[in-house]
Amino acid sequence: MMLYKRQKLLLDLVQAAGGELAATDLQKLLFLYVHQCEAAPSYRFVPYRFGCFSFQSYADRSLLVERGMLFSAEDGMWKITPKAIPYLDQKRIPQLAHFLTRIVPERGDTLVSRLYRLFPYYACRSEIVNRILPDANDRQQIVSQTPVACDKALFTIGYEGDSIDGYLDRLIRNNVSLLCDVRRNPLSRKAGFSREQLATYCAKVKIEYVHLPELGIPSHRRQELTTQKDYDILFDVYRREDLPTMRPAILQLGQLMEKYQRVALTCFEKEHQCCHRHCVAEEMNKLIEGCPQPIHI
Repeated sequence: MMLYKRQKLLLDLVQAAGGELAATDLQKLLFLYVHQCEAAPSYRFVPYRFGCFSFQSYADRSLLVERGMLFSAEDGMWKITPKAIPYLDQKRIPQLAHFLTRIVPERGDTLVSRLYRLFPYYACRSEIVNRILPDANDRQQIVSQTPVACDKALFTIGYEGDSIDGYLDRLIRNNVSLLCDVRRNPLSRKAGFSREQLATYCAKVKIEYVHLPELGIPSHRRQELTTQKDYDILFDVYRREDLPTMRPAILQLGQLMEKYQRVALTCFEKEHQCCHRHCVAEEMNKLIEGCPQPIHI
């Protein structure tokens, strides 16, 4: 049975804590470990209901439960099972045990309080901040880190090479209100980015989602794109033959801009110049009065 390195880290972390961890402690300790001890973080996080949260780690934990390597006990603790033992990194566990006992010995509200003070941005959507931080000065630090930009803005964003958490965090940091999916076929082998999954995750972080497939490019025309010249030829055809027929969808985007103010167009490619979303943004600038220049995030 194959496990990703990040999934093994979850098992190692629970094992290093004595074989069991509370769910909240697991999230917070995982956050601190990947931020303080890993050059390339195994997980990314978003500000969520109780502070930092990784949807990817939650999905991985569910997978480990399905495979019988973790289980949730009646006391609310996540515990290792014998099936996990062959997958544990016996060299890393002592390092993790040192981290959990010497570097970050706190648990429960004390741990959450420490994290809120060290990383106030990740507490900006917390529902328990008043209880965790009774001091008004501490809460003001969180307020100062909260994304508040409200002027009209048009963004483009791709998910290539990113996790669902890193992707959502980019949207949150730019205070995006609406995500417009301009893929013709919104399916993805990358976890979290098929249409229904993406819509669900957006809803969890209070971002609206809409799919506009009519703005996409048929998959058969996207074959054998290896150089920037190939992309440029494709986009020239798209501008000349497709966009003129898509005026209703472009005008719909204009109406959505007026309603939501901060809108992001999304597709797969990391670089916007390799994705048709930049053509859609250009057409919006032509047809929609007052449409801002796109910002590529």
